[in-house]
Amino acid sequence: MADMALSAGSRRAKRQINWFRLFVYVALSFAAIVYILPFAFMVGKSLQTSFEANNTTNILPTLGIQMQNYTDVLFGSQRLGVSRQFIVFLRNTIIIEIFSVVGQTVICVLAAYAFARMRFPGRNLIFGMLLMTLFVPSIIILVPNLIIVTQVDRFFRSIHPSLTWMNNWPALVIPFLSNTFSIFLLRQFFMQIPNELWEAARVDGAGHLRFLRSVVVPISWAPIMTTVLFCFVAVWSALEWPLLVTSDESWRPIAVALQQFRQDGGTQLHLLMAAAVVALLPVMILYFFTQRLFTQGISTSGLKG
Repeated sequence: MADMALSAGSRRAKRQINWFRLFVYVALSFAAIVYILPFAFMVGKSLQTSFEANNTTNILPTLGIQMQNYTDVLFGSQRLGVSRQFIVFLRNTIIIEIFSVVGQTVICVLAAYAFARMRFPGRNLIFGMLLMTLFVPSIIILVPNLIIVTQVDRFFRSIHPSLTWMNNWPALVIPFLSNTFSIFLLRQFFMQIPNELWEAARVDGAGHLRFLRSVVVPISWAPIMTTVLFCFVAVWSALEWPLLVTSDESWRPIAVALQQFRQDGGTQLHLLMAAAVVALLPVMILYFFTQRLFTQGISTSGLKG
């Protein structure tokens, strides 16, 4: 009898767990639909005709798939009165991304290694002061950064006009080559590397630079790619700063172009949604190929310690 009662209790517990799991699955499925619906609306409207996009609530195109919308957005369309060419802003953004990602990765790796593996006076104090900047809202430092960049621009233009920073790539790249969160994330991972590896490298005659290049970086691809992804997304979505330091379209990135697109084709919903897809697609593709490294980099970065 006791065994029968125990088995009955186990069955009741299993039923309760199954109901709980069912509730979790339903809730997560509902949340996924809520998050996916705006993206489905955006993609669907970008493939519709002007009439269908602006006058119906359909998500899927019913009058034919209009791939021409993307051509009109990328290269402009005199027929539709769209003069802004997204391909120019896309080129600007890619160049800025290359400079920013490469420069920030190199600087953050070097800084994180110094804080994690090297001993020098004031190391903990300097790192603590660096962490304090994480609590400063980025909008607050826009004006101080603008003043500094303006003064630096005047100095370099006094040397030669071609060395200008304003309305040029240096103002968009150089002030953000250091990122506190990336340094913190990489430092936490570098601190977990066993000291035995460093001792073995010293026996072979390696210094810090060689140890970093030959040992630390090869086993740290996951957190490094995580910081690369963060940098890529931040640069790709930058809006306020490029508006402050650029005066024309020569170096403005794609986020600024999307914000200003309503001046050209914003009343045409199908073109506006096509422009949004063009701005979003590279980030989605990058995350699709790096999501495993991204998850691994976060889970093994030592943030729990």
